[in-house]
Parts: sequence; structure tokens; C-alpha cells
Amino acid sequence: MVETIFKDGSEFNYIRHDEISTDRMTLLFIHGLGESGQCFQEVFEDGRFDNCNIIVPDLIGYGKSSESVNEDYGFDTHIEKLWKIIEYFKVLDLIVIGHSMGGDIATLLCASDKNNKIVRFVNIEGGITQYDLFISQEAVNAAEAGNFAHWFHDEFMTATVLENWGQKYPSCKRYHSSLRDCRSDAFLANARELCQRNTALSGKQRSDTGRIYCSLSIPKVFCYGTESISSETVDFLKEKELKYQGFDGSFHWSMIDRAKEFYSFLYEFIYTEDQT
Repeated sequence: MVETIFKDGSEFNYIRHDEISTDRMTLLFIHGLGESGQCFQEVFEDGRFDNCNIIVPDLIGYGKSSESVNEDYGFDTHIEKLWKIIEYFKVLDLIVIGHSMGGDIATLLCASDKNNKIVRFVNIEGGITQYDLFISQEAVNAAEAGNFAHWFHDEFMTATVLENWGQKYPSCKRYHSSLRDCRSDAFLANARELCQRNTALSGKQRSDTGRIYCSLSIPKVFCYGTESISSETVDFLKEKELKYQGFDGSFHWSMIDRAKEFYSFLYEFIYTEDQT
């Protein structure tokens, strides 16, 4: 694994990647709320992907990347940075894999792809309905009540993630490690945007991100852990006849909790020609 600091003015993204060759397929991984590229570390250990470029950035405000100089952590800004990273490495034939908030950002990244560089998309529990916003909504509620700092550090990071979830799912201990490096203002800004975008529409299905996801014409698949996804979101996938894959016994981080099964599925999805 190679480490690169990608500078953009006075800001920088920390990027984990392998040796980049412009003539081969590229896997771009986008982490979620409070996370870092650590959540995808198993891909570097899986020899089946040795013939792919692997690019795993930490978003601005997360992991080892810098803070935003103007406190702008909006999705549009993250997407602008990602396109600059893609251009920096001069890669084509992109498969984008986004987890949780990273799935939301990846959905918008795919929709903004004017040059058809992205050829496939794996959405791991990104927002496609209004029913899976519990962490983001709790953050917003805490901020509105004036106790976000206490909620973030004590109730969420320690009591919920480490002491509760961490006793059941190994993935949550890694998530806790990433949360310690996450700027709380980035977390809150992105939690607010997740809630806004996934409740923006009127009617039964309120997620504008879900509307955009359904409209994408590239081959795509929605992956989820059976221990975390809402039944309403599974119903939505079936109703819209979207391709999906559940991982039994997995919590929100199926690429960690069920790493062997997830990366086997990813390999098959990438190298199967006939996708709908």
C-alpha cells in the first residue's frame, strides 16, 4: 500500500492506494460518516484485486486528511475533491464503492459523471430511503438540543459504538478508532445534509438521493447487513426491482463483518459482464 497526500490549496486528502497504472480498472472506495479509509483495509489484503488500481481517500475532515479551511464539508465539495483525485491519478474505467454516507456521495458522483468514466457502482447501505437515518438524526437532534458535544463524545462514541455495538460486532471497534480522528463539525454538517437529502421529497418515499440512485443507468448493486438495514428499505429495493445483496449476520459494515463474503461478491460483480 502506498500513501499519498493530495494537496488542493491549503487543504489535503490523505489517500491509501496501490501502484497506479492508467491502463487498468480502478476501484474507488468512499467511506461513510465518521469513518476513514480504514474501513476498506481488507481490499489491500485480497490478492484477487492485484490487477486493479485501488484508491481509498479520507474525505476532508476525516481520518488523516485536513480540516476544511472555510468549514465547508458539503457533499458537493467532497465530490469536487474526488473528481480532482480521479484526474490526478489519470484513471478511467472506475468502479465506485461507497459505504453509508459514502454511498450517498457516490450516488451523486455517478450522477455528475459527464465523461462516462464510472462503469459500475456498489452502494453499501447508502441512503436511498428516509428509514435508515438514525445516527444522523440523533446527531441533528442533539445539536438542536444544544448538547451535540456530549452526545458525540460520550453517548455515541463511547456508550453506543464502543461499549454497546463494539461488544457484538468487530467492525464497530474500527469505527470507534476512526471516530476519534473525525472532526465533530464535519460529522454534524454531513449528518444534517444526510437528513436533508433523504427527506427532501413529499409522499411515501422521501429520499431525493434514492430517486437519483434509481435513475442511474450504469450497472449498480445495493449491499446491506441484515442486522442493520430497515425492512422498509428492503421493501423499496424489491418494489423498484433494484439489484441487491444482503449479508446475513452482518451489521452496518458488511465489508468488515463479512469481509470474505463481501469481497467475493465484489469480485464477481466487477468481472461479470452482463449486469442490469
